Amino acid sequence: MYVYWLESAGELTVKKQIKLSAIVAVLLGTGGVLFALLNARAVTVPQTFLPAKSKAAGTSALVADNAGVLDKRRQFALGMIESGNDDREIGGLGEVSRYQIMPSVWRQYTSSRSYQNPEASLKVAQQHWFALYAQLKQQIHREPTDFDMYVLWNTHYGYYADRGFKPSHLDAVVRDRAQRFVNLVEHGEF
Repeated sequence: MYVYWLESAGELTVKKQIKLSAIVAVLLGTGGVLFALLNARAVTVPQTFLPAKSKAAGTSALVADNAGVLDKRRQFALGMIESGNDDREIGGLGEVSRYQIMPSVWRQYTSSRSYQNPEASLKVAQQHWFALYAQLKQQIHREPTDFDMYVLWNTHYGYYADRGFKPSHLDAVVRDRAQRFVNLVEHGEF
């Protein structure tokens, strides 16, 4: 378990020790504990998507190509922003599961209607995430970032392309949510 410290609002440093997982569990109640237990099991990731060593300065930081995998950090961040990791959440446009997937998108990957089943929703989310990643990578001719991926996840088809794949051309709400996703991926605890 990683431990992060808060120095000021939104800034993680090594000053005051606060275990974020405990805070999340308290805020989400039993749902937070259930989430932690369900996500404690291993996820099989294709070898090509395992973390790579960064060539810069010989560090072992994750590189951008990992944005194609909805790993545990991204699962947690996506679920938190979309629904507070509530498997029963139904969005204003009918989005289902903790990942807020449109039922029409869900049906592209499975005939199951087990929207509240964490395992089923994770499988659908992972498949859709990778499909978005592959499509975006082909369009922009570079590795998509976590910011790029969240914009695709949270907007309608063509929204990002219509804005030239430029964050500065996005609506402020979309840009802010995408940045919150990136912050949770980088600094959040799952």
